Amino acid sequence: GYGFIEKYYSDNVHIVDLSDPDAPVQVGSLSYLDGENCHDIYTRSNIAYISEGYSYQFGIYDVSDILYPVQLASIPSFGYAHNAWLNTAGTHLITGEETVGMTVKIWDIQDMENINLTGEYLGENSLAHNVHVKDDFVYISHYTTGLKILDIYDPSRPVEVASYDTYPDDDNDGFYGCWGAYPFTQNNFVFASDMQYGLFIFEFNNIQAGWVYGTITNADGPVAGVEIRSLLNEKSFISNANGEYQFGFPKGNQEFQFILNSTVIDTQLITIFPHTTTEHNIVFGIVGDINGDGVLNILDIVQLVNLILYDEYDEASDLSGDGVLNILDIIQLVNLILV
Repeated sequence: GYGFIEKYYSDNVHIVDLSDPDAPVQVGSLSYLDGENCHDIYTRSNIAYISEGYSYQFGIYDVSDILYPVQLASIPSFGYAHNAWLNTAGTHLITGEETVGMTVKIWDIQDMENINLTGEYLGENSLAHNVHVKDDFVYISHYTTGLKILDIYDPSRPVEVASYDTYPDDDNDGFYGCWGAYPFTQNNFVFASDMQYGLFIFEFNNIQAGWVYGTITNADGPVAGVEIRSLLNEKSFISNANGEYQFGFPKGNQEFQFILNSTVIDTQLITIFPHTTTEHNIVFGIVGDINGDGVLNILDIVQLVNLILYDEYDEASDLSGDGVLNILDIIQLVNLILV
């Protein structure tokens, strides 16, 4: 195999033959404009993806002939071209720019002559460091907001599915906090290094994302400006002028508050199915409409039974008003459906 070693202009990248690890031999280089200002290099299948720092581009090079590397394409960077990694399928390149306000970007590189930006992500502190990709997940060392994990099964709709704040002091945009995240293990362990708080070891069991969309209405029609706030991680989504909303979220039965004009008007469970887009319309004002689809039917009974079985309390589902969910609420709901 070969090692690609960052150097400096004009001999920007040394290519080293590692056949004898005890005596590596330089066999080639990328020089002058090729790989200029190199900060980071990722290679796979005779292609080198070079993050070219203050050259403000990510260069893609064919290195199948070590003596004569050939540039295939370049991707512009609006910040410092810091780090890049391929998805497992090799169809998309994920790039980071380590610059305040610059997103982690997902590029479709299937046609080198027509590379397109398909998705973007940025955490709360607006400053990401490095990206690594394993399977359909991007692992980001995101400085003061810690470790972020994205599901990029749909590269146009990346979804944060897990996170851990390794730096609890603040979420400012400074260059401190989580500086590295390494997911390439056989036991689902992820190693994250924090410059102030040391080494963290996590287990991540491939939590997949799903997507949900729908319309929020009441007796007067669509309701705009409703904040849908997760009780899992406090992330918020807003209904548009037509009452429509859409978002991605980790799979499972997730609880959300619906807030209008700073007032919580409802709390509902929304089931997120992995790698699936689900319609979930919400109608406010119908007593017993537990799943929020605007209709009273057996689905509301199923939702209520699930709440009881999982010992979860939802005030809107407490139809008997006794502070607990039990058979009395089911009887009340059946009566509402039969009326």
